[in-house]
Amino acid sequence: MGTILVTGSKPFAGLPDSPSQKLLAKVDGLEIGPHKVVAVATEVKLAEVPGNIRRLVAKHRPVGLVALGLAPGEPVLRCETASINRLDFGVADNFGERPTDGRPIEPDGPDGRLATWDAGALVRAMRDAGHPARVSHFAGTHLCNATLYCALGAMAAEGLGGPTGFFHLPYLPEQVVRFMDTAPPGGDLAPMTPRALPSMALADQAAALKILLETLLPDEGDTP
Repeated sequence: MGTILVTGSKPFAGLPDSPSQKLLAKVDGLEIGPHKVVAVATEVKLAEVPGNIRRLVAKHRPVGLVALGLAPGEPVLRCETASINRLDFGVADNFGERPTDGRPIEPDGPDGRLATWDAGALVRAMRDAGHPARVSHFAGTHLCNATLYCALGAMAAEGLGGPTGFFHLPYLPEQVVRFMDTAPPGGDLAPMTPRALPSMALADQAAALKILLETLLPDEGDTP
């Protein structure tokens, strides 16, 4: 039985919860054909991303890898196709690190790495089941992008050719309710910060993720 590795970032930016971490419990141990899902929560700490990803890939030698993360304000699910070798944080990680100069993730690494999953097929499968999703060609310059960049590098370094990509998630409804309930009594000062943001229920995100994982490997009998 091969392993499909799913990682999910812990809450960040002062939020008490994260859809990516909540989804891990929904898929951990799930059997898909001859493979089993192993789900791991990852710390929102820039300094640990490269080493953590390398260790997880070396330990599990996955036949496929899907990283999960929050895309604040995004209205639909996003399958990322590319990562760039740049760091430029609008928000610090959970340990105060906030590079803003566009420095490389890996000084000697390539300018970019392309996801190896079939994003179009995954999006089509989710849409066919009624879940709004789209292909995205820019994962940002925060830890989501860094995670994808490092995951692709780690898979290649281990000689693993399984599909690898990053799945961006919207806010949960309860998160948006909390934003709205905690608005200042007199309203937000300019520049206005929108609080009535798009969201998607955890059950719907979980159903979409399961479809993505079931569609991830073109032939469930093949393992790298």
